[in-house]
Amino acid sequence: MQKLFAFLQITRANNLIIMLVTLAISYYCLTDYLTPEDLLQPRFLLLCACVILTAAAGYIINDYHDINIDLTNKPNKVVIGKIISRRWAMLLHFIFNGLAFLGGFYLSGYIGLMVVVCMVMLWLYSVHFKKQFLSGNLLVGALSAFVIAILPLFNQQISSYLVWVYALFAFGISLIREIVKDAEDLRGDSKFNCKTLPIVLGVRKTKKVLIGLVLIYTILLFTHTFIANSLIPFRHSYGQIFYTFYMLLFVVVPLIVTTYLLLKADVKSDFSRLSALYKVIMLSGLLSMVIIKL
Repeated sequence: MQKLFAFLQITRANNLIIMLVTLAISYYCLTDYLTPEDLLQPRFLLLCACVILTAAAGYIINDYHDINIDLTNKPNKVVIGKIISRRWAMLLHFIFNGLAFLGGFYLSGYIGLMVVVCMVMLWLYSVHFKKQFLSGNLLVGALSAFVIAILPLFNQQISSYLVWVYALFAFGISLIREIVKDAEDLRGDSKFNCKTLPIVLGVRKTKKVLIGLVLIYTILLFTHTFIANSLIPFRHSYGQIFYTFYMLLFVVVPLIVTTYLLLKADVKSDFSRLSALYKVIMLSGLLSMVIIKL
């Protein structure tokens, strides 16, 4: 039982569930003609498996290379080398990647190629980019967008505008959250020659960068909310009103609140709270696509 919980921990089972839900909701809500039964089609289930396996392999290899840093930042959560051996962790990584590789190319050459690119990027992130100035943050943001951006390769009838909107939203919030997490892990990262944004610029300047990014995305989301009426095929007139109020109340306003919290953030617990809040905002924003299908 202990090993099962350890396995769920190193594969970030909760994050994988969020990815699976995001993929299903995005496919269903952004493709006008789909019914719930279409989500159970073997080809779509295979696509879900490819995405989940690729992500799980990425989480495992990240923990594999981060053992020493994690022993400083979060010693009680280290699994590899304690409960699951390093050899087993690497074996699981290759098995998951191998299955995702085969499934991706079975679906199509483009999907297979995109899966391979993600595998390589996740490996490079864990061994190099994670410790570099901003590049690791940008890569994680891009990989978050990948969950939605892969859908047009699977079904060309999906709304390209909405795919871009939600993929860019996922990219932006993930980028902001990753920088916040770097500020949270500043102490441990600095001991291992990492060159993250908070280490290179300092926490004060990093907070200014974060506030700038949050304001840019707030403006973009505010603009999207008010032009959405002419670009989104709502099924009913009340959908337009509901969507506007939902985006303002559960996405735009919380983002504005985080600018105040960023100004006040000082210690590790402050950044931990912000990291959790950005995850909630991410989920809230992605759930807004359900309104489109009402």
